[in-house]
Amino acid sequence: MGKAILFVAVGLVLLGGAGWILFPNVRTDLLQKIPFFGGGDDKPVTLTYWGLWEPREAIQPLLDEYQQQNPNITIQYEMRDPRTHWETVKARLGSEGSPDIVRIHSTWAPLLLDKLLALPSDVMTVSEFEETFYPVNQSFVKQVDKYYGMPLMVDGLALVYNRSLFAEEGIANPPKTWNEFRDMAARLTKKNSAGALTQAGAALGFANNVDYFADIIGLMFAQNGVRFTDADGKVSFHQTTSPIGSNLALEALNFYLLFATSEQSWDGTWGNSTNEFSQGRVAMVLLPSHRLHEVLSARPAFEVGVTTAPQLPVVGGQAEAVNWANYWVEGVSKVSPNGKAAWKFLRWLAEKDQQAKFYRLAGQLRSFGEPYSRQDLAGSLSADPYTLPYVQQGSSYTTWFFTSGTLNAEVNDRINGALEAGIESLIRDRNADATKVLENLAQQTQQILDTALK
Repeated sequence: MGKAILFVAVGLVLLGGAGWILFPNVRTDLLQKIPFFGGGDDKPVTLTYWGLWEPREAIQPLLDEYQQQNPNITIQYEMRDPRTHWETVKARLGSEGSPDIVRIHSTWAPLLLDKLLALPSDVMTVSEFEETFYPVNQSFVKQVDKYYGMPLMVDGLALVYNRSLFAEEGIANPPKTWNEFRDMAARLTKKNSAGALTQAGAALGFANNVDYFADIIGLMFAQNGVRFTDADGKVSFHQTTSPIGSNLALEALNFYLLFATSEQSWDGTWGNSTNEFSQGRVAMVLLPSHRLHEVLSARPAFEVGVTTAPQLPVVGGQAEAVNWANYWVEGVSKVSPNGKAAWKFLRWLAEKDQQAKFYRLAGQLRSFGEPYSRQDLAGSLSADPYTLPYVQQGSSYTTWFFTSGTLNAEVNDRINGALEAGIESLIRDRNADATKVLENLAQQTQQILDTALK
Protein backbone atom coordinates (compact mmCIF):
# COMPACT_ATOMS: atom_id res chain seq x y z
CA MET A 1 0.00 0.00 0.00
CA GLY A 2 2.81 2.46 0.87
CA LYS A 3 4.48 1.92 -2.53
CA ALA A 4 1.15 2.52 -4.28
CA ILE A 5 0.65 5.86 -2.52
CA LEU A 6 4.21 6.89 -3.35
CA PHE A 7 3.65 5.93 -7.00
CA VAL A 8 0.48 8.04 -7.20
CA ALA A 9 2.23 11.00 -5.61
CA VAL A 10 5.16 10.84 -7.99
CA GLY A 11 2.76 10.42 -10.88
CA LEU A 12 0.88 13.55 -9.88
CA VAL A 13 4.08 15.54 -9.68
CA LEU A 14 5.23 14.30 -13.11
CA LEU A 15 1.80 14.90 -14.57
CA GLY A 16 1.82 18.43 -13.20
CA GLY A 17 5.24 19.10 -14.70
CA ALA A 18 4.17 17.70 -18.05
CA GLY A 19 1.00 19.76 -17.88
CA TRP A 20 2.92 22.99 -17.47
CA ILE A 21 4.99 22.11 -20.55
CA LEU A 22 2.26 20.68 -22.80
CA PHE A 23 -0.61 22.90 -21.60
CA PRO A 24 0.75 26.37 -20.73
CA ASN A 25 -2.77 27.70 -19.94
CA VAL A 26 -3.39 25.15 -17.20
CA ARG A 27 -5.21 26.48 -14.08
CA THR A 28 -2.27 26.57 -11.65
CA ASP A 29 -4.54 28.03 -8.99
CA LEU A 30 -6.33 24.67 -8.91
CA LEU A 31 -3.06 22.83 -8.53
CA GLN A 32 -2.29 25.04 -5.52
CA LYS A 33 -5.20 23.40 -3.74
CA ILE A 34 -3.29 20.10 -3.80
CA PRO A 35 -0.84 19.84 -0.86
CA PHE A 36 1.92 18.60 -3.18
CA PHE A 37 1.77 21.93 -5.06
CA GLY A 38 2.39 24.37 -2.21
CA GLY A 39 -1.05 24.69 -0.61
CA GLY A 40 -1.45 25.21 3.12
CA ASP A 41 -3.05 28.69 3.33
CA ASP A 42 -6.40 27.02 4.01
CA LYS A 43 -5.53 25.80 7.49
CA PRO A 44 -7.83 27.22 10.21
CA VAL A 45 -6.40 30.41 11.74
CA THR A 46 -7.73 32.41 14.69
CA LEU A 47 -6.45 35.97 15.13
CA THR A 48 -6.90 37.76 18.44
CA TYR A 49 -7.18 41.52 17.95
CA TRP A 50 -6.91 43.98 20.84
CA GLY A 51 -8.49 47.29 19.82
CA LEU A 52 -8.65 50.38 21.95
CA TRP A 53 -11.04 53.12 20.85
CA GLU A 54 -13.40 51.42 18.43
CA PRO A 55 -16.38 49.43 19.78
CA ARG A 56 -17.16 46.12 18.17
CA GLU A 57 -20.09 47.61 16.25
CA ALA A 58 -17.73 49.87 14.29
CA ILE A 59 -15.43 47.12 13.09
CA GLN A 60 -17.43 43.89 13.11
CA PRO A 61 -18.87 44.33 9.58
CA LEU A 62 -15.30 44.57 8.27
CA LEU A 63 -14.27 41.49 10.20
CA ASP A 64 -17.25 39.63 8.79
CA GLU A 65 -16.36 40.68 5.26
CA TYR A 66 -12.75 39.52 5.61
CA GLN A 67 -13.84 36.22 7.12
CA GLN A 68 -16.24 35.64 4.24
CA GLN A 69 -13.40 36.21 1.80
CA ASN A 70 -11.09 34.00 3.89
CA PRO A 71 -13.24 31.19 5.38
CA ASN A 72 -10.25 29.73 7.20
CA ILE A 73 -9.72 32.96 9.20
CA THR A 74 -11.52 33.75 12.45
CA ILE A 75 -10.90 37.18 14.03
CA GLN A 76 -11.72 37.71 17.68
CA TYR A 77 -11.87 41.46 18.38
CA GLU A 78 -11.74 42.87 21.89
CA MET A 79 -11.97 46.54 22.88
CA ARG A 80 -9.48 47.05 25.71
CA ASP A 81 -9.43 49.52 28.62
CA PRO A 82 -7.16 52.49 27.72
CA ARG A 83 -6.35 53.08 31.39
CA THR A 84 -4.49 49.78 31.72
CA HIS A 85 -3.54 49.22 28.09
CA TRP A 86 0.15 50.12 28.29
CA GLU A 87 0.82 47.98 31.35
CA THR A 88 -1.07 45.02 29.88
CA VAL A 89 0.58 45.27 26.47
CA LYS A 90 4.04 45.57 27.96
CA ALA A 91 3.48 42.56 30.24
CA ARG A 92 1.73 40.23 27.79
CA LEU A 93 2.83 41.14 24.28
CA GLY A 94 5.40 38.62 23.14
CA SER A 95 4.52 36.06 25.80
CA GLU A 96 1.79 33.58 26.64
CA GLY A 97 -1.63 35.19 26.35
CA SER A 98 -0.36 37.68 23.80
CA PRO A 99 -2.79 38.95 21.16
CA ASP A 100 -1.88 38.50 17.51
CA ILE A 101 -2.78 42.12 16.69
CA VAL A 102 -2.73 45.07 19.09
CA ARG A 103 -3.25 48.81 18.83
CA ILE A 104 -0.33 50.80 20.20
CA HIS A 105 0.62 54.45 20.22
CA SER A 106 3.23 55.31 17.60
CA THR A 107 5.71 56.41 20.28
CA TRP A 108 5.52 52.95 21.86
CA ALA A 109 7.02 51.17 18.87
CA PRO A 110 10.70 51.61 19.90
CA LEU A 111 9.77 50.69 23.49
CA LEU A 112 8.22 47.39 22.36
CA LEU A 113 10.59 46.57 19.51
CA ASP A 114 11.64 43.20 20.91
CA LYS A 115 7.98 42.17 21.15
CA LEU A 116 6.79 43.25 17.70
CA LEU A 117 6.98 41.47 14.34
CA ALA A 118 8.20 43.55 11.41
CA LEU A 119 5.93 44.02 8.40
CA PRO A 120 6.98 41.36 5.85
CA SER A 121 8.13 42.79 2.54
CA ASP A 122 5.98 40.30 0.62
CA VAL A 123 2.89 41.77 2.34
CA MET A 124 3.88 45.40 1.80
CA THR A 125 7.26 46.78 0.77
CA VAL A 126 8.92 49.73 2.47
CA SER A 127 8.52 51.87 -0.65
CA GLU A 128 4.84 51.00 -0.97
CA PHE A 129 4.28 51.84 2.70
CA GLU A 130 5.92 55.24 2.29
CA GLU A 131 4.00 56.01 -0.91
CA THR A 132 0.70 55.10 0.76
CA PHE A 133 0.89 56.79 4.15
CA TYR A 134 1.99 60.20 5.41
CA PRO A 135 5.68 60.93 6.10
CA VAL A 136 5.02 61.20 9.84
CA ASN A 137 4.24 57.47 9.82
CA GLN A 138 7.97 56.89 9.48
CA SER A 139 8.52 58.39 12.94
CA PHE A 140 9.00 55.72 15.61
CA VAL A 141 7.19 53.00 13.62
CA LYS A 142 10.15 52.63 11.23
CA GLN A 143 13.20 51.04 12.81
CA VAL A 144 16.27 50.10 10.74
CA ASP A 145 14.40 50.06 7.41
CA LYS A 146 11.53 47.95 8.71
CA TYR A 147 8.02 48.93 9.78
CA TYR A 148 6.43 47.70 12.99
CA GLY A 149 2.98 49.25 12.78
CA MET A 150 0.17 49.71 10.27
CA PRO A 151 -1.54 53.12 10.49
CA LEU A 152 -5.30 52.97 10.05
CA MET A 153 -5.79 56.61 11.06
CA VAL A 154 -3.93 59.89 11.44
CA ASP A 155 -4.54 62.56 14.06
CA GLY A 156 -2.92 65.60 15.59
CA LEU A 157 -3.60 69.14 16.74
CA ALA A 158 -6.03 71.41 14.91
CA LEU A 159 -7.57 74.68 16.01
CA VAL A 160 -11.10 74.30 17.38
CA TYR A 161 -12.98 77.57 17.86
CA ASN A 162 -16.33 79.02 18.93
CA ARG A 163 -17.91 80.55 15.83
CA SER A 164 -20.53 82.39 17.89
CA LEU A 165 -17.94 84.23 20.00
CA PHE A 166 -16.02 85.08 16.84
CA ALA A 167 -19.17 86.56 15.27
CA GLU A 168 -20.01 88.58 18.39
CA GLU A 169 -16.55 90.13 18.22
CA GLY A 170 -16.83 90.76 14.49
CA ILE A 171 -14.07 88.30 13.58
CA ALA A 172 -14.90 86.73 10.22
CA ASN A 173 -12.15 84.11 9.90
CA PRO A 174 -10.02 82.05 12.30
CA PRO A 175 -6.30 82.86 12.64
CA LYS A 176 -3.75 81.48 10.23
CA THR A 177 -0.62 82.68 12.05
CA TRP A 178 0.37 82.86 15.71
CA ASN A 179 0.40 86.67 15.52
CA GLU A 180 -3.23 86.61 14.40
CA PHE A 181 -3.98 84.03 17.07
CA ARG A 182 -2.49 86.25 19.76
CA ASP A 183 -4.42 89.31 18.60
CA MET A 184 -7.71 87.42 18.43
CA ALA A 185 -7.14 85.81 21.83
CA ALA A 186 -6.73 89.28 23.33
CA ARG A 187 -9.93 90.55 21.65
CA LEU A 188 -11.91 87.50 22.75
CA THR A 189 -10.77 87.64 26.39
CA LYS A 190 -13.31 89.23 28.74
CA LYS A 191 -12.93 90.26 32.40
CA ASN A 192 -15.28 91.62 35.03
CA SER A 193 -14.83 94.85 36.98
CA ALA A 194 -12.64 93.03 39.50
CA GLY A 195 -10.28 91.88 36.75
CA ALA A 196 -11.35 88.23 36.94
CA LEU A 197 -11.58 86.29 33.71
CA THR A 198 -15.15 85.65 32.52
CA GLN A 199 -14.35 84.54 28.95
CA ALA A 200 -11.04 83.05 27.86
CA GLY A 201 -9.67 84.00 24.48
CA ALA A 202 -7.49 80.88 24.21
CA ALA A 203 -6.61 77.97 26.48
CA LEU A 204 -2.82 78.23 26.53
CA GLY A 205 -0.07 79.22 28.92
CA PHE A 206 -0.72 76.92 31.85
CA ALA A 207 -0.15 73.17 31.94
CA ASN A 208 -2.30 71.86 34.78
CA ASN A 209 -5.62 72.42 33.00
CA VAL A 210 -4.72 72.79 29.31
CA ASP A 211 -5.49 69.54 27.53
CA TYR A 212 -2.66 68.52 25.18
CA PHE A 213 -0.34 71.24 26.50
CA ALA A 214 2.65 68.97 25.77
CA ASP A 215 1.57 68.55 22.14
CA ILE A 216 1.07 72.32 21.82
CA ILE A 217 4.58 73.00 23.09
CA GLY A 218 5.91 70.25 20.82
CA LEU A 219 4.15 71.99 17.92
CA MET A 220 5.66 75.36 18.81
CA PHE A 221 9.12 73.83 19.22
CA ALA A 222 8.90 72.09 15.85
CA GLN A 223 7.61 75.18 14.05
CA ASN A 224 10.46 77.22 15.51
CA GLY A 225 13.05 74.77 14.18
CA VAL A 226 13.88 72.97 17.42
CA ARG A 227 15.70 69.64 17.00
CA PHE A 228 14.42 67.18 19.57
CA THR A 229 17.39 64.82 19.24
CA ASP A 230 20.91 65.09 17.88
CA ALA A 231 22.74 62.85 15.40
CA ASP A 232 23.38 60.30 18.17
CA GLY A 233 19.72 60.16 19.19
CA LYS A 234 20.27 62.10 22.41
CA VAL A 235 17.75 64.68 23.63
CA SER A 236 18.82 68.08 22.32
CA PHE A 237 15.77 70.39 22.28
CA HIS A 238 17.36 72.62 24.93
CA GLN A 239 20.44 73.25 22.75
CA THR A 240 19.00 74.27 19.37
CA THR A 241 20.03 77.82 18.49
CA SER A 242 19.23 80.21 15.66
CA PRO A 243 21.89 81.68 13.31
CA ILE A 244 22.13 84.67 15.65
CA GLY A 245 22.56 82.47 18.73
CA SER A 246 19.09 82.64 20.32
CA ASN A 247 17.71 79.52 21.98
CA LEU A 248 14.81 78.38 19.77
CA ALA A 249 13.11 76.25 22.43
CA LEU A 250 13.29 79.13 24.90
CA GLU A 251 11.66 81.46 22.35
CA ALA A 252 8.78 79.04 21.82
CA LEU A 253 8.34 78.37 25.54
CA ASN A 254 8.23 82.08 26.34
CA PHE A 255 5.56 82.61 23.69
CA TYR A 256 3.45 79.83 25.20
CA LEU A 257 3.78 81.37 28.68
CA LEU A 258 2.49 84.75 27.45
CA PHE A 259 -1.08 83.44 27.54
CA ALA A 260 -0.76 82.74 31.28
CA THR A 261 1.22 85.83 32.24
CA SER A 262 1.11 89.16 30.39
CA GLU A 263 -1.67 88.20 27.96
CA GLN A 264 -3.83 86.48 30.64
CA SER A 265 -6.18 84.87 28.14
CA TRP A 266 -6.58 81.75 30.28
CA ASP A 267 -7.01 80.97 33.98
CA GLY A 268 -5.11 78.20 35.69
CA THR A 269 -7.88 77.77 38.27
CA TRP A 270 -10.58 76.87 35.73
CA GLY A 271 -11.55 73.34 34.79
CA ASN A 272 -9.89 71.46 31.94
CA SER A 273 -9.84 73.36 28.67
CA THR A 274 -11.95 70.92 26.64
CA ASN A 275 -14.81 71.01 29.14
CA GLU A 276 -14.64 74.81 29.48
CA PHE A 277 -14.73 75.15 25.71
CA SER A 278 -17.78 72.88 25.50
CA GLN A 279 -19.55 75.21 27.93
CA GLY A 280 -18.85 78.22 25.73
CA ARG A 281 -16.38 79.92 28.05
CA VAL A 282 -13.31 79.63 25.78
CA ALA A 283 -12.97 80.94 22.25
CA MET A 284 -10.08 78.75 21.01
CA VAL A 285 -8.48 75.43 21.92
CA LEU A 286 -6.06 73.09 20.16
CA LEU A 287 -7.29 69.49 20.11
CA PRO A 288 -6.94 66.21 18.20
CA SER A 289 -10.02 65.00 16.36
CA HIS A 290 -11.00 62.32 18.87
CA ARG A 291 -11.44 64.94 21.62
CA LEU A 292 -13.71 66.88 19.31
CA HIS A 293 -16.27 64.10 19.82
CA GLU A 294 -16.38 65.06 23.48
CA VAL A 295 -17.14 68.66 22.56
CA LEU A 296 -19.90 67.75 20.10
CA SER A 297 -21.43 65.18 22.46
CA ALA A 298 -21.89 67.95 25.03
CA ARG A 299 -24.28 69.60 22.53
CA PRO A 300 -22.80 73.07 22.92
CA ALA A 301 -25.08 76.07 22.41
CA PHE A 302 -22.81 77.44 19.71
CA GLU A 303 -21.42 76.45 16.32
CA VAL A 304 -18.09 74.64 16.51
CA GLY A 305 -15.46 75.52 13.92
CA VAL A 306 -12.33 73.53 13.08
CA THR A 307 -9.34 74.75 11.06
CA THR A 308 -5.67 73.97 10.63
CA ALA A 309 -3.27 74.92 13.43
CA PRO A 310 -1.69 78.41 13.38
CA GLN A 311 1.74 78.74 11.79
CA LEU A 312 4.65 81.11 12.29
CA PRO A 313 4.25 84.39 10.40
CA VAL A 314 6.55 84.81 7.41
CA VAL A 315 7.82 88.07 5.96
CA GLY A 316 8.11 88.13 2.18
CA GLY A 317 7.24 84.53 1.41
CA GLN A 318 5.42 81.39 2.44
CA ALA A 319 7.02 79.03 4.92
CA GLU A 320 6.42 75.31 4.79
CA ALA A 321 3.69 74.37 7.28
CA VAL A 322 4.62 72.31 10.34
CA ASN A 323 1.97 70.48 12.35
CA TRP A 324 1.91 68.05 15.27
CA ALA A 325 0.70 64.45 15.06
CA ASN A 326 -0.55 62.18 17.84
CA TYR A 327 -1.75 58.86 16.43
CA TRP A 328 -2.05 55.08 16.95
CA VAL A 329 -1.08 52.07 14.82
CA GLU A 330 -1.79 48.35 14.75
CA GLY A 331 1.12 46.04 15.56
CA VAL A 332 1.65 42.27 15.37
CA SER A 333 3.09 40.17 18.18
CA LYS A 334 6.49 38.66 17.49
CA VAL A 335 5.43 35.34 19.01
CA SER A 336 2.16 35.08 17.11
CA PRO A 337 1.95 31.69 15.36
CA ASN A 338 -0.04 33.48 12.64
CA GLY A 339 2.05 36.59 12.18
CA LYS A 340 1.92 36.56 8.39
CA ALA A 341 -1.85 36.10 8.39
CA ALA A 342 -2.18 38.98 10.87
CA TRP A 343 -0.17 41.32 8.64
CA LYS A 344 -2.18 40.30 5.58
CA PHE A 345 -5.37 41.21 7.43
CA LEU A 346 -3.96 44.59 8.48
CA ARG A 347 -2.85 45.26 4.92
CA TRP A 348 -6.42 44.56 3.82
CA LEU A 349 -7.82 46.89 6.51
CA ALA A 350 -5.54 49.67 5.28
CA GLU A 351 -6.85 49.52 1.71
CA LYS A 352 -8.94 52.41 0.38
CA ASP A 353 -12.31 50.64 0.36
CA GLN A 354 -11.89 49.30 3.88
CA GLN A 355 -10.76 52.62 5.35
CA ALA A 356 -13.71 54.39 3.71
CA LYS A 357 -16.12 51.78 5.07
CA PHE A 358 -14.52 51.97 8.52
CA TYR A 359 -15.02 55.75 8.50
CA ARG A 360 -18.71 55.37 7.59
CA LEU A 361 -19.32 52.70 10.21
CA ALA A 362 -17.73 54.78 12.97
CA GLY A 363 -19.73 57.79 11.78
CA GLN A 364 -22.93 55.88 12.53
CA LEU A 365 -21.92 55.68 16.21
CA ARG A 366 -20.51 59.18 16.71
CA SER A 367 -20.03 62.47 14.87
CA PHE A 368 -17.41 61.16 12.42
CA GLY A 369 -14.84 58.42 11.93
CA GLU A 370 -11.07 58.45 12.32
CA PRO A 371 -9.26 60.66 9.75
CA TYR A 372 -7.73 58.59 6.99
CA SER A 373 -4.11 57.51 7.16
CA ARG A 374 -3.87 57.10 3.37
CA GLN A 375 -2.66 60.10 1.42
CA ASP A 376 -4.86 59.21 -1.55
CA LEU A 377 -8.02 59.48 0.57
CA ALA A 378 -7.52 63.02 1.87
CA GLY A 379 -9.61 64.58 -0.88
CA SER A 380 -12.61 62.42 -0.05
CA LEU A 381 -13.12 64.37 3.22
CA SER A 382 -13.46 67.74 1.48
CA ALA A 383 -17.11 68.02 2.56
CA ASP A 384 -16.47 67.10 6.20
CA PRO A 385 -15.91 70.29 8.24
CA TYR A 386 -14.59 68.38 11.24
CA THR A 387 -12.04 65.95 9.80
CA LEU A 388 -10.87 67.84 6.71
CA PRO A 389 -8.40 70.10 8.62
CA TYR A 390 -6.71 67.06 10.16
CA VAL A 391 -5.99 65.41 6.81
CA GLN A 392 -5.09 68.77 5.22
CA GLN A 393 -2.22 68.81 7.72
CA GLY A 394 -1.25 65.23 6.91
CA SER A 395 1.85 65.86 4.81
CA SER A 396 3.17 68.46 7.27
CA TYR A 397 2.83 66.43 10.49
CA THR A 398 5.80 65.74 12.72
CA THR A 399 5.86 64.26 16.22
CA TRP A 400 7.96 63.28 19.22
CA PHE A 401 7.48 62.07 22.82
CA PHE A 402 5.61 65.27 23.77
CA THR A 403 2.31 63.47 23.23
CA SER A 404 -0.69 63.50 25.55
CA GLY A 405 -3.52 61.05 26.06
CA THR A 406 -1.49 57.85 25.65
CA LEU A 407 -2.03 56.85 29.31
CA ASN A 408 1.53 55.53 29.44
CA ALA A 409 2.57 56.34 33.00
CA GLU A 410 6.07 54.97 32.39
CA VAL A 411 7.20 57.20 29.51
CA ASN A 412 4.85 59.74 27.89
CA ASP A 413 3.10 60.79 31.09
CA ARG A 414 6.39 61.08 32.99
CA ILE A 415 7.88 63.30 30.30
CA ASN A 416 4.74 65.42 30.25
CA GLY A 417 4.81 65.59 34.05
CA ALA A 418 8.35 66.96 33.99
CA LEU A 419 7.30 69.50 31.36
CA GLU A 420 4.28 70.53 33.43
CA ALA A 421 6.43 71.01 36.53
CA GLY A 422 8.82 73.21 34.58
CA ILE A 423 6.03 75.38 33.19
CA GLU A 424 4.35 75.79 36.55
CA SER A 425 7.66 76.77 38.16
CA LEU A 426 8.13 79.54 35.58
CA ILE A 427 4.60 80.83 36.18
CA ARG A 428 5.07 80.88 39.95
CA ASP A 429 8.44 82.60 39.78
CA ARG A 430 8.68 85.15 36.97
CA ASN A 431 12.40 85.55 37.75
CA ALA A 432 13.19 81.87 37.38
CA ASP A 433 15.89 80.90 34.87
CA ALA A 434 13.93 79.41 31.94
CA THR A 435 17.14 78.18 30.33
CA LYS A 436 17.92 76.14 33.42
CA VAL A 437 14.36 74.78 33.43
CA LEU A 438 14.83 73.59 29.84
CA GLU A 439 18.15 71.97 30.70
CA ASN A 440 16.59 70.12 33.64
CA LEU A 441 13.68 69.02 31.47
CA ALA A 442 16.04 67.65 28.82
CA GLN A 443 18.04 65.77 31.46
CA GLN A 444 14.91 64.22 32.98
CA THR A 445 13.55 63.29 29.54
CA GLN A 446 16.81 61.60 28.62
CA GLN A 447 16.80 59.60 31.85
CA ILE A 448 13.20 58.47 31.28
CA LEU A 449 13.98 57.36 27.72
CA ASP A 450 17.22 55.64 28.71
CA THR A 451 15.37 53.59 31.31
CA ALA A 452 12.52 52.70 28.96
CA LEU A 453 14.74 51.80 26.00
CA LYS A 454 17.42 49.79 27.79
